[in-house]
Amino acid sequence: MKRVTKALIVSGELLIAVSLVLMATGLAMNDPRSILGSLISYTTARRIHTLAAYAFIPLLYLHTTAGLSLLLRRTAVSKSKRGRRTIIGLWTALVMGMVLLAMIPQETQIPVGSTAAASVGSASGLTLAEVAEHNSGKDCWVVIGNDVYNVTALIDQHPGGREAILKYCGTNATDVFFSKHDQAAYDTLQSYYVGTIGNATRGSFESSTPRTKEGGDNDD
Repeated sequence: MKRVTKALIVSGELLIAVSLVLMATGLAMNDPRSILGSLISYTTARRIHTLAAYAFIPLLYLHTTAGLSLLLRRTAVSKSKRGRRTIIGLWTALVMGMVLLAMIPQETQIPVGSTAAASVGSASGLTLAEVAEHNSGKDCWVVIGNDVYNVTALIDQHPGGREAILKYCGTNATDVFFSKHDQAAYDTLQSYYVGTIGNATRGSFESSTPRTKEGGDNDD
């Protein structure tokens, strides 16, 4: 009984700490222009946020299981050890099932009816004016380097929140993308490629990344 109580207290304290980390990194990713966002890069915040999320799951399971065990010991319904084990076993199975569902990847498809569906793989020579027409949460294109991507399906999946993408729909988001993302994010983006601006050649992470001017000259 003492061990269960101790587990409940310790896991609760750790949950508070992890929750604070999740909140801080989530806010930093959601608004990179804020003071908090300026203290930590998007990539670093995302990595810490992911690690904290993985730590949160077992801690939550431990905390709730300890609490459930204490509750069951005090109820007449489950006085027997077998009854308690059965209930805790069902709870464990439920948690594991939810974790597995969250980890199974789902294929992302371009929304049916989107004008991008007819353009993917064949569109080239696009103009900024054409991209600007796709400026909503239901049809969102962005320009990265000289390449155009239909990121509609990414809006609800973006770790930094919907607004981080929505405000750039229909625009050139090159600078902000490369200031907050790494090669892995760029590779993921290629699944949503639509075409290029003008007759430009499709770029790469290295060729598209904005370079700082040599000699320390900064017009901004």
